[in-house]
Amino acid sequence: MEKPERLLYIYTRFLNGKTLNKEKLAQDLKVNVRTIQRDLSDINHFIYEDHEWQGLEGKIIYDYDSEHHRLKVDRYKFRNNRLLNLLFRMKSFTPVIHEDTYNLIRGLNANSNLAEKLLSNKLLSQFKIYRETSNSTFIFRIQLAIENQNFISLQISPKQRIKVIPIYTRYFNHQYWFSYLYQNQAHSMKVSSILDLDQIEEMFDQDIFFKTKSATLLVSDELWSEFYEQFIIIHKEQKHNGTLVDVIVSKEECLQIAYDYPQDIILLKPQTYVDDFKTKLELLLITFIYYFF
Repeated sequence: MEKPERLLYIYTRFLNGKTLNKEKLAQDLKVNVRTIQRDLSDINHFIYEDHEWQGLEGKIIYDYDSEHHRLKVDRYKFRNNRLLNLLFRMKSFTPVIHEDTYNLIRGLNANSNLAEKLLSNKLLSQFKIYRETSNSTFIFRIQLAIENQNFISLQISPKQRIKVIPIYTRYFNHQYWFSYLYQNQAHSMKVSSILDLDQIEEMFDQDIFFKTKSATLLVSDELWSEFYEQFIIIHKEQKHNGTLVDVIVSKEECLQIAYDYPQDIILLKPQTYVDDFKTKLELLLITFIYYFF
């Protein structure tokens, strides 16, 4: 390994809160101990002169108790300690975090100053990381794909994986649901039913929402603010009795919200949705009559 690569290798490990033994480092990098000592001196010289470290008094020191070198920062100048507060609180609740949470915090930490990075990475290293897939894992991946406008590869059966556009996740009917576009039509499925999903690097164009089959609803003023925050609205028009909207929503979810909010949501289009909704109500009425009369 050449010297620039060796210096970067050592420096990044110090930044991540690692402690390093000179003899072990020399063995791993296939150089002698004197070379490692010179590398440590060069890193200390860089820290002393680099403007990013001004006021932090950072220095590579030798810890006699552990017989390892470590990066010491005497004064912390934090611009924003919300991330650190979060980590301290997490430590008080659990010693275990999911790999996705770990990666998310590392990503947020990238925008912190050096002192924050050092302390945050040191705190993160004290957690045990688990990698099992869970509903929260899928929700995290979905939200990340939505934020980045990336396609998702969604496995809906052992033999079927499809490429979809994520729309949103929503909690209703005592379940977390994932809504997505597939072949220009909205679909919804329980997050618990997802076998696997991954974000694809390919980005989608949000103009596709305007080419997608939408539903037309009349939403009351009382429910409008809550409704507006949860769905993708293509068009809206204020009426005397509420807001007329064209919304991207799957048929399953559309029928459900029309049923759950009969006083606040009126389903108007498409006609197939309206017909299916009437059929659903008729079946419920028949079931009610059968059991109570």
